[in-house]
Amino acid sequence: MGKNSLKITSQMKKFSFIKLIFLFPLLFAAQDKLTLEKAIEIALKNNYSITIAKNESAIAKNNVTRGNAGFLPDVTINSAMSFSSNDTKQEFNNGGSVNKKGAQSQSTSTGVALNWILFDGMKMFATYNKLKDLNGMGEANAKMQIENTLVQVIEIYYDVVRQKQLILAADSTLAIYNERVKISETKWKIGKSAKTDLLQAQVDRNAQRSVKLKLNANLSVLKIKLNQLLIQKSETEFDVEDEIKINETLALDEMKNKAVSQNTSLLYYKKNISMNEFTLKETRSFYYPKIGFVANYNFAKTTNQAGLLLFSRNLGWNTGITASWNIFSGFNHNRNTSNAKISVLDSKLMFDDKKTEIESSVQLYYKNYSAALELLKLEEETTQLAKENAQVSLERFRLGEATTLEIKEAQKSYEDAMARLVQARYDAKVAETELMKLKGELVK
Repeated sequence: MGKNSLKITSQMKKFSFIKLIFLFPLLFAAQDKLTLEKAIEIALKNNYSITIAKNESAIAKNNVTRGNAGFLPDVTINSAMSFSSNDTKQEFNNGGSVNKKGAQSQSTSTGVALNWILFDGMKMFATYNKLKDLNGMGEANAKMQIENTLVQVIEIYYDVVRQKQLILAADSTLAIYNERVKISETKWKIGKSAKTDLLQAQVDRNAQRSVKLKLNANLSVLKIKLNQLLIQKSETEFDVEDEIKINETLALDEMKNKAVSQNTSLLYYKKNISMNEFTLKETRSFYYPKIGFVANYNFAKTTNQAGLLLFSRNLGWNTGITASWNIFSGFNHNRNTSNAKISVLDSKLMFDDKKTEIESSVQLYYKNYSAALELLKLEEETTQLAKENAQVSLERFRLGEATTLEIKEAQKSYEDAMARLVQARYDAKVAETELMKLKGELVK
């Protein structure tokens, strides 16, 4: 107690108020402890949304190849075999003739063909760089999904911690209610107070028990939600950390600078601008001719049982250059180029819009963060004062120096102070988490 608190007699010390109230954290010791780090690890491994986002990013990465961009040639092997049986009757101008039933013929051919585009108006270079940007967008999208999921995990996890702290606070105040009931009952039995004081003390205690039942129900609901995010069975039981740890060193200027340079959403929209610029280069390539190289190596064999040609075989290669130039496409090239320019402009506008949104969000969450930290310090002091006041009021009530109304008000002040303190910690953590996400450091 504070230095101005009432002295407690040796007989009253055996009721040790501190021991009576503040040993309740042992209530949760029997369950397995789930740390935030472990919860995040489970979410990264199991969460469906994260897994899907990672798979889509892997697809985008697999697509970044020179072959997919058109740098490499197509090589094709073609093979065919045919067999026929015909009744053949032929007369020649030299007087000879052929009349054969069931004359058979067989044809076999095999060839290797190479088709290689050597110049396509620089389209292949634009396509390759576009694929790189799409890969970067895929990685950013996967990171955004991870960030969004981790924000949910962190906020729900600490909501469970908050609920646990509220239950512990309810237990602390319930101990005061129990002691008040004992004192009221003793006073009533020895004729020092009316029975109404005892009845009121019992009513107030039951009200506090009702509060605790509701808090326990809320805790069960929050655990189910967290299990759902972690892809665990809804009935999985666990305990969480005892406190909400807050980083109190975040600075606004650093938040602003890093949000502009590192924010995952902004990186995504930057890649989107670049991707659309390469799409524009692709459309412009259609104004140029295409030049290609072709080569073939073929083998062909034919045998006939009737006719002028009974056997034939060819083996050899050929090569050449191809060129094509679409000089008119119904103005489609112009339309596609115009649309691509608009897409570039739109992507820049989306980037600017997102940047403005993020800068505003940094200001908003930092104000929430700063206010929550100030409120936290105030509520810590208020809770200590309310706790001491509740202790003093209880002892005064035991000595008959305080009324039922006075002890009731002291209890209510202590309850409210603890609830505000727990809420202030949670609000500060939520704001901190959002700021870490905005500056791109929630996921390393």
